[in-house]
Amino acid sequence: MSEPCLVFDVRGDFAHFRKPETTSPAQTFGIPPRTTIAGMVAAVLGLNRDSYYDAFSRDASRVAVQLLAPIRRHSLGINILTTEGSPSKTKGAHPGRFVTGPRQQNVFETLCDPVYRLYVSLDDSALMKQLESTLSAGKSHYALSLGLSEHIATYDYQGKYSIEWECGDVMIDSAVPGTQVSLVPDAESHYVTERMPGFMKATSSGRISDGFQTMTYERTGEAIELRDSEYARVGGDTVVFS
Repeated sequence: MSEPCLVFDVRGDFAHFRKPETTSPAQTFGIPPRTTIAGMVAAVLGLNRDSYYDAFSRDASRVAVQLLAPIRRHSLGINILTTEGSPSKTKGAHPGRFVTGPRQQNVFETLCDPVYRLYVSLDDSALMKQLESTLSAGKSHYALSLGLSEHIATYDYQGKYSIEWECGDVMIDSAVPGTQVSLVPDAESHYVTERMPGFMKATSSGRISDGFQTMTYERTGEAIELRDSEYARVGGDTVVFS
């Protein structure tokens, strides 16, 4: 029985997928981590916070991401409220009324005009059916964003495809997970390897990381050549799922 995969493109003016080990300036991954993609799907479906981690576990899901536009990074100074010991409140706030505490300017590394193609396949058939219905209707329960809530995103649904598993030498369109990648170097390409959050699990007090993954991609969005590797064909694209 073939495995279905839903494909959609997300884009926005800006994106910031914060690297957890950085403070100021806050640096960003070039592509959304797997945990962020899971959060995007949860936003589209309106799932409760911390309720969807099992559906995106290692054994119950397959996720891939393709970079569709070259990465452009820009540093922005953003004013934020100092939360520690501050009497200010932000809910329903208006400038000069409730937000009276001192601001703190932080520098955020930001991605400009990012575009990604996301591939999502879940074992949960009910969630897959709900996601297909929502995406095909062009709807979203919550506003879709790229990392930070102020970086609003839109999506274009590409369709539902069957996953065809293959093995061999191939030009891969997606980012490639794994610490050991059978990459065939190209002198004209610019490769990026990043270690990023991959999985989450719920706890009695919230959530914690349940594993990281290393992702390799070409920073302009060009395909990368792999030798003797397992991969999948989804529609007209070649991808490696994680």
